[in-house]
Amino acid sequence: MSTETAATPTTWTQVARIVFPSAGEEDTLPLYVDFGRAAPIQTPDAPGRRGGQFDVEVNGGAKIDRGDLIAEDGGTRVLPAGLRFSLATVFNAFPASYWRQWTVATKVRLVVDIEGAANIMVYKSNAEGRAQRVDSKRTKAGANQVSFVLPLDSFTDGGWYWFDLVAGEEGARLVSGRWEVNAEPVRPVSLSIGITTFNRPDYCARTLMTLATADNLKDIVKRVYVVDQGNKNVKDDELFPQAAALLGDRLRMIYQGNMGGSGGFSRGMYEAVKANEAEFHMVLDDDVTVEPESIERLAKFASLCRHRTIVGGQMFDLNDKSVAHSFGEGINKWRWLWGPLEDTQGRVDLGAANLRSRSVLHRRLDVDYNGWWMEIMPVSVIAELGLSLPIFIKWDDLEYSLRAAEIGVPTVTLPGAGLWHISWGDKDDSRDWQAYFHERNRILTALLHSPYERGGRLLYELSTLDVKHAVSAEYYAQTIRLLAISDILSGPEHLHESILTRMPKLRELTQQFSDAQYKADPDAYPAVSRTGKPKFKTRPKAPNMATLAPWTIKTIVRQLLPASEKAQERPEASISHANSKYFVLSQYDSALVTKADGSGAAWYRRDPKQLRHLLARSAAARAELAANWDRLRKQYQEALPHIVSLDEWEKTFGISSDQDEPQKVNAERA
Repeated sequence: MSTETAATPTTWTQVARIVFPSAGEEDTLPLYVDFGRAAPIQTPDAPGRRGGQFDVEVNGGAKIDRGDLIAEDGGTRVLPAGLRFSLATVFNAFPASYWRQWTVATKVRLVVDIEGAANIMVYKSNAEGRAQRVDSKRTKAGANQVSFVLPLDSFTDGGWYWFDLVAGEEGARLVSGRWEVNAEPVRPVSLSIGITTFNRPDYCARTLMTLATADNLKDIVKRVYVVDQGNKNVKDDELFPQAAALLGDRLRMIYQGNMGGSGGFSRGMYEAVKANEAEFHMVLDDDVTVEPESIERLAKFASLCRHRTIVGGQMFDLNDKSVAHSFGEGINKWRWLWGPLEDTQGRVDLGAANLRSRSVLHRRLDVDYNGWWMEIMPVSVIAELGLSLPIFIKWDDLEYSLRAAEIGVPTVTLPGAGLWHISWGDKDDSRDWQAYFHERNRILTALLHSPYERGGRLLYELSTLDVKHAVSAEYYAQTIRLLAISDILSGPEHLHESILTRMPKLRELTQQFSDAQYKADPDAYPAVSRTGKPKFKTRPKAPNMATLAPWTIKTIVRQLLPASEKAQERPEASISHANSKYFVLSQYDSALVTKADGSGAAWYRRDPKQLRHLLARSAAARAELAANWDRLRKQYQEALPHIVSLDEWEKTFGISSDQDEPQKVNAERA
C-alpha cells in the first residue's frame, strides 16, 4: 500500500479524530476500542467474541484494568508493553463505503502520532465483513508520526478501514490519530443547531454546556436555538447561566406552547432559514448525551457530499451505553411501517460482539430516513421543502426524508457519528395518548407518500389493531385511535388547528377510562383473586395462521358474554407489561396491568357493551376511510405545500409576518 510522499500535491481535510471515552465511562469502551484478535470474519456473526468486556491481558498473562486505558489526560493513551488492541470500532474505524458512495473523496489518509516502539497494522473489510491486512509500519523510541494513504475505490457495497496497535517491550504512548480525505469541502462547514425541549431542563442544560465547551465546534456552530415548550424551563437549571455565558450571542432561547417535536423542530428550522447564516441546520433532541466529535463528523461529511444530502447520526441507549438502537432505519412501504432496515438487526449490543464480529455491519446501509434525535440538513433544502408537517410527534422525521427524496435529496445515516438517547424501551406509546398520533400520522403519511392503492396493507393492519385493542380491554387507546380517523376525514385544516389542543384533550380523556389510569400505590386496588382455575395451562402463545380464525371467533364470542361479577370487584390477575399481549389480556374479565416503565399499574376491566360499541365504530370508520381514500389523498397532497410553508407555520408560532427579527419573537415568556 502506498504511503504519502512530499511530492504528493494533495489537499487533505480532517474528517474524524481517534477518540476515547472520558474517565468513568467504561460502559462505552466497546464503541471505541476492541481488545480481541483481528481475525477475519468467516461467519455471518460470531456471538462468542466479547469485544472488550474483560480485563486486558498483556505480557503473556499479566492483566490491567481496561478502565486504566481511558483515564489519561490530554487525549493521549498509555500502551503497556505487549498490549495489543484494535480501533475496529464504530467510533474509531473509518466507514469507507459511505465516503466512497456519497462524497467527492477518492482516498483517505490515516495519520498516527505515537511515542515509543510499536507496530501499527492497517486492515480493511469488504461488504461481507471479511478482513484483510493492507499495510503496517513499526515505530522506534521517541516521537513518531506515521501515515498511510488508502484508496476508496473497492468499497462499492460496504467495508471499513481500521488499525491495530501492538506496543513494544518498553511500552508506548498513542498521542493522537486522525482520518483525512483528499478533498476540500464542497460547501461551507457551518451549521446552526435547533434543540426542542419539554420539561427536561437538566438534560438540555448539560447539552448546552457540552456545546459551549467544545473547542472543535467554536468555528462551526454559528447559532444554537433552544425551543423551550415546557413549564420547567432550561433557564432555571443551575448549569444554564454558565453555558449561556460561554455561548454568548450564539444562543437564542425561544419560548412557545407545547407543539411537540414537529412544532419545536420546525421552529428551529424556521429560524435557520430566516437567519440564513449557516449552510446546515441540525435538529437535536434534548434528552441526550452527545459527543462534539460526532457533530463535527456529520458537518464535515455533509459538506463533502457530491450533492445536497441529509445526514444523521446513530442512536445509542443512554441506559445501556454499548447498545445501538439500530444501524439504519427504513420503511416497509407495503405495510407502511418503520423499523430497522430489512435483514439488519435492531438493537445491537457492541459490548457482546463488536464490529469485526458482526458481518451485517460491514454492508453499506442506504436508509429511508434518520430519526430527529440528531440530523443535519442543508438550509437550502429546508427553504425549498418547507418545515415539518404539524403532526406533534411520530412520523415527522420519516415524512420529511420521503419529501426530500422526491426532489432528489437522499438521507444518510453515518456510522461513527451518534449520541446516547433515553431509551423508549420503557414506554408503551401504543396504549397511552401517543396512540392517537401513531394512528393519525401513519394514515396521513401514507396518503401523502404511499405508492400503493389505499396504502397497500395499511388498512388491513389497522383493522387488526382495532380488534386487538378492543379484546384487550384497552378501550382508551381504541377510542383515541377512532378520534384520529375522524380528524383525518375532516381534512388537512385540522393539522395546524389542533397542534396545541389535541394532546391536552387526549390527556383529559384518560379520566374516563380505568385502563388509562395508572396508580403507583400497590394498595390502590383490591387484592388480586387467587382462587379458581388458571387461565392458561402452559405459557400462552400468539395464535398462528392456522389457529387465528378459530381463536378470533372463540375470543370475540367470549368477549360478548357478561363479565364475571367477582372480576368487577377484584382483579383476576396481575400481569406484567412484558406479558400484556392481546392473546393474554383477552382471556381475563379484569386484570392489573403494569405500566411499561414499572411505575404503576392500571385496572383493565372487560365491558361487553363497550366492546360492541367500539367494534361497530371501527368497522364504520375503516369503511369510510377506504371509500374516501382517493379523495383524501388528493386533498392532502394538494394542501401539503401550504401546510408546511413558513408562512403557515408563522401563524401557528404566533409570529407577525412583518417582524424584523423573527428569532427574537417570544424570547421572553410573559
